[in-house]
Amino acid sequence: MPLLNHVGITVSILERSIDFYTRLGLQPPPPDWVFTIEGDWLSRLVAEDDAVIRVAFLPMGEGAVLELLEYRQPQGEQSNSRPNRDVGAMHVALNVDDIDAVYADLKDSLAFNSEPQTVATGPWAGNRVAYLSDPDGTPVELVMDVS
Repeated sequence: MPLLNHVGITVSILERSIDFYTRLGLQPPPPDWVFTIEGDWLSRLVAEDDAVIRVAFLPMGEGAVLELLEYRQPQGEQSNSRPNRDVGAMHVALNVDDIDAVYADLKDSLAFNSEPQTVATGPWAGNRVAYLSDPDGTPVELVMDVS
């Protein structure tokens, strides 16, 4: 069975996104985990001519990382106008120990969709969750396992 290696999110301003995700509890990237990549190999990999990308890896435990990518060249457009329903849209779910405390600490400075909710059905019934968006509109789900 494959194990999660990383989740990559394209962002518009790398430092702003690093700040956002570290405020949610992720560890800041070590200095050598923020870098620029470019070259023919990268352009072939991402199918973009003359690609130049600033990258940050934020450790997530168990060897997984959150990879933030700021395309310097070519620059893209923000297009996730309906990220909760557009086909191909994604979200990142992060486990937290106390969702109500995280919400109380951040609700005045970050835009949550609502206060934490209790999952009503399915295998996660009883867990507590909250949604908010990162600075570029990517949905982020906070999850507190109550089992």
